[in-house]
Amino acid sequence: MNKETFWKIMLETNKESGGEPTTQQKLIEKKLNELSTDELIEYDNIYRELANNAYDWKLWAAAYIVNGGCSDDSFMDFRGWLIGQGEGIYSSALANPDTLSELDNLEEDMDWEGYGYLAFTVYEKKTGKEMPINSEISHPSKPKGEEWDEDELDKLLPKLSKKHD
Repeated sequence: MNKETFWKIMLETNKESGGEPTTQQKLIEKKLNELSTDELIEYDNIYRELANNAYDWKLWAAAYIVNGGCSDDSFMDFRGWLIGQGEGIYSSALANPDTLSELDNLEEDMDWEGYGYLAFTVYEKKTGKEMPINSEISHPSKPKGEEWDEDELDKLLPKLSKKHD
């Protein structure tokens, strides 16, 4: 498993599901069932690295705007949703979260809790054991960038704020 294969899974399942998270989750699970246990571990490592890279204050602001508020757990789930959109949308959002305003599917719930556990679930079903976790990939203690105040969101992400007024 490499990032190219990982992103291929995201793109294919997103397209096949029409972007509907529950359907996409089932499609991803089906694809994960085809992987070896080593590939499942590698898949989870890639997912966790991507989720950690998206642990950013400005992206959290985007999640806050879109969802009408966003707790720590909701932001984790939002990052799962973002990864599920594919590499292009993920990379654009990391570079500039205001690009999320260009998406048509921003009216739905933008968090996706079940996605973060898929590899663990499939691994456990295959082996009857818990999946080992790479301790070298640890969640950052705080988001990158500068913390914001709620009254700054219109200036921080003007396009996204306008779309979700």
